[in-house]
Amino acid sequence: MILFKTVSYKNFLSTGNVPNIIMLNRVPSILITGQNGAGKSTVLDALCFGIFGKPYRNISKPQLMNTVNEKGLEVEVEFEVNEVNYKVIRGVKPNKFEIYRNDQLIPHDAAIKDYQKKLEDIIGLNYKAFTQIVILGSARYQSFMDLPTNDRRVIIEEILDITVFSKMNTILKTKIQNTELDIKENDYQKEIYKTKITGQKGLINSIVNRSKESEEKIVQEKNKIDGQISLLDEKIQQSDSEINQIVLVDLNELHDKLNNAKFKGQEIKKKRHDVDNRISFYKTNDHCHVCTQAISEDIKNEQLTALEAEAEKLESLKPVVLSTYSKLEDKISEATDVQENYNSIIEVKKDLINQRKALYTLYGNLTSRTQESDERSLKDAQKDLEVYDTEYKKLEKEGHELVELKHYYEICKILLKDDGIKAKIIKQYLPVMNQLINQYLDRMGANYSFHLDESFNEVIKSRYRDSFSYASFSEGEKMRIDLALMFTWREVAKLKNSVNTNLLIMDEVGDSSLDADATDVLWDILAGLENTNVLVISHKGQNGDRFKSLIEFYKDGNFSKIKDSKK
Repeated sequence: MILFKTVSYKNFLSTGNVPNIIMLNRVPSILITGQNGAGKSTVLDALCFGIFGKPYRNISKPQLMNTVNEKGLEVEVEFEVNEVNYKVIRGVKPNKFEIYRNDQLIPHDAAIKDYQKKLEDIIGLNYKAFTQIVILGSARYQSFMDLPTNDRRVIIEEILDITVFSKMNTILKTKIQNTELDIKENDYQKEIYKTKITGQKGLINSIVNRSKESEEKIVQEKNKIDGQISLLDEKIQQSDSEINQIVLVDLNELHDKLNNAKFKGQEIKKKRHDVDNRISFYKTNDHCHVCTQAISEDIKNEQLTALEAEAEKLESLKPVVLSTYSKLEDKISEATDVQENYNSIIEVKKDLINQRKALYTLYGNLTSRTQESDERSLKDAQKDLEVYDTEYKKLEKEGHELVELKHYYEICKILLKDDGIKAKIIKQYLPVMNQLINQYLDRMGANYSFHLDESFNEVIKSRYRDSFSYASFSEGEKMRIDLALMFTWREVAKLKNSVNTNLLIMDEVGDSSLDADATDVLWDILAGLENTNVLVISHKGQNGDRFKSLIEFYKDGNFSKIKDSKK
């Protein structure tokens, strides 16, 4: 279990040089209140930044620095995993990233990315899973149902503690690649020894028959070999000429560019979606849904003009991205053909060189010898043939072993695919997940059933068996589903003892789209959670009697400060 204890931060957003310290596991439930802009949600940003190096809300790293002090940003997060104490310190100006285990600094890796990966392995959660299991917010929260299928699968794997199979699959891919290279090298070596054996047998036959041949015959044979060698040299030169004319292109770089183009296209699509949503908001709303203040026509027109200009700009970028994507695909196809042609020429050249070596060997042994020298040469040639034959058989045995090993790896590859072992485990837990989801939905008054299939696609049906999609629901109904999913993930994590954690943070969930009845049920569910420390961030303080502790954020000049008003 992951037991989060404290988070403290200073010179972070509106917090000054005196750190704000939140005891995360002091009491079962804490209500965090304060006026808008007092710094309530800064707790989420500080916790995410301390653990993952990026805030919960969409704020750039330079903007996290307090604008008054402009230095000394520092966040500390203390937690416990399997009775081992950890502390993470992350700062800016000066930059700092340190992980302590039982007050002992864990040595830094060469790359910050690897050090961050080590921290996430300790916690057992990546950023996406953390923001699905620990945090439900109104600012940057992306519902599980809005995630693409692959991201949904990653979160479920984290919850069921089966990410080890994905890691095994990554290792297996490397092993398969290395084995394929070993098989190619083995085949290449066998071809070399085949050529040597063929040449050696020809040499032995030549030695046996040489005593019967005249000197003139030997000279003729040498001339013939010279001609063959010259012909091979011409072919080799021709291969070299063809190789020199080929310009190889880095396929990895092209694929990287293609992926960048894909990402850019998705980013433009997402931005366009966000702009359209904002345009729709200003066209259909006269009041702010958060502060309920009226929006003047001037502000609406100003915002709509700016947003429509941004939409037009984004739309103009689509043909550019599509054109770039198409050109990159053409370049990849062309580069692949060039690479295959290059490899083919290299193989032909290797074969020509082996033939030339065999001819040189034969040529060097074509001479006029006495019977005694022929007998000695024959014994040496037969001995060499035995050595070549032994090496070839050894290579054949190694080749069979490599092919068999690759076969076993391929079986493992099938088992480790998404539809293999992981699918079996997920299939076992899906009924439990669906049952828990529907139990929570029923408690919150939902009049429909919710079902996730093995591909994590939702099937939602009303009591009359009409089918719906997540997108067709109101924001309040969506919130019910999001809450049911979050509580379910936490329950399953407890069953698996995988990413089970004491911490649950909700940012203005009760202030948003839930109706009064659903909000009351939510408070009841939160009150019934065992071994859980719940932090609810709200600008409404009327539910304070439901919580064991009340923390109020307030502004003292330019700085956010906190006070406990309920012990």
